[in-house]
Amino acid sequence: MNIIHRTAAVCGAALLAGTVLAGCGGGSSPGGASQVSAGATGTGSVADSSCPMTPGAPVALAIGARSNNPKPSLPASATDLLNSAITAKKPIIVVRIDGAPQAVFNQAYTPSGANTQSQQQSYNDYLSNLNDILAGTSNPQTDIRAQVPQANVLEALAVAADNLEAAGGGNLIMVDSGLQTTDPLNFTTGLLADDPQTIVSYLKSAGELPDLKGLRVQFSGLGWTAAPQQSLDLPDRNNVTGIWQDIALAAGASCVEIDTTTPSNRTSLSGLPPVSVVTPPAQGEAPTSCSTTDLNDSNNVGFEFDSTTFRDPSGAQATLQKLANVIISTSESVTLTGATSSEGSDAYNMQLSLERAEAVKNLLVQMGVPARRITTVGDGSHLPGRLNDRGPNGQLLIGPAIQNRKVVAKLSGAACPSS
Repeated sequence: MNIIHRTAAVCGAALLAGTVLAGCGGGSSPGGASQVSAGATGTGSVADSSCPMTPGAPVALAIGARSNNPKPSLPASATDLLNSAITAKKPIIVVRIDGAPQAVFNQAYTPSGANTQSQQQSYNDYLSNLNDILAGTSNPQTDIRAQVPQANVLEALAVAADNLEAAGGGNLIMVDSGLQTTDPLNFTTGLLADDPQTIVSYLKSAGELPDLKGLRVQFSGLGWTAAPQQSLDLPDRNNVTGIWQDIALAAGASCVEIDTTTPSNRTSLSGLPPVSVVTPPAQGEAPTSCSTTDLNDSNNVGFEFDSTTFRDPSGAQATLQKLANVIISTSESVTLTGATSSEGSDAYNMQLSLERAEAVKNLLVQMGVPARRITTVGDGSHLPGRLNDRGPNGQLLIGPAIQNRKVVAKLSGAACPSS
């Protein structure tokens, strides 16, 4: 983790070997300002320059020093913001990302003492305290290293935002892979296969978005993992980035910046509580004769949230063309059963699920499948074998809810086994 060096008479070696936050130099702090300098954090740069952070404002760091996540390191832009916040005597907030995130540091540098020497000492004490926090402490209440199994990244954002709101707003920086493993945004339930806006729509409708109104948000490390979590390919990394960017904007962030730095160290800290492995999504199987196929996001036949509109029209066209080819070549019939999540009334879901089945039918007919060989059914949130998309307190579980939003195509014919 990056740290700050002491200044003036006590300026010298870093408090933690291999980390890098500040050296001696000029400025307005006692005996010379600390300047944060970027460490060996890999190659790359911040791609989105349309979202400048606010120098001299409070800074909240949500840091994933946890299993399955590369050992965190701050980008240069983040360390610059820390320097400016210290110089402006604004709070720096550090939030631990684990299964139960909490703020482990919330303090501004406040000069104390009647002379330069005593003020210098108070300044060095502040830096030492912050360095100790970033390096990891033996006190569970102040240790930045994970204390609780799993990773609740969404809650960490909420904790950081709440603390920033109390400080009058500012800059929020998250350093983590973004692979949350707790509800309602549990990536182990297949969320990597889903489009960001669908996920955001579910979070919004369930009241699960944090309040980021007016905050400037920077994400660093999204999609980068450490063993035993397997690496994500570029499309999956990009999807993780899109999910968190859309979450922040939907939650009211004034702008979002994505740090594209590639971590140079792809190992995690050892001896920390376990975090579940997120399995990258497999491509949905193409329909075959006499088969039953789920038509959903995995094979590009997903729908927009609360809609009968295909979110990927060209992808849906390609998949349904394969289904049409099977029906036409085998003279089989197909029953299309629409299904929804449990959100909304039973009557509404039954109608929506039927309309989604009809949307699939319309495309198949356009492709040459006789309408008489297509049966449509709406089953709402009652489809046999559906996933439980409600948590123990009745909250909507986003991953299972999205997987329940589908159309099931069951092919049947004289050559098919009876069922």
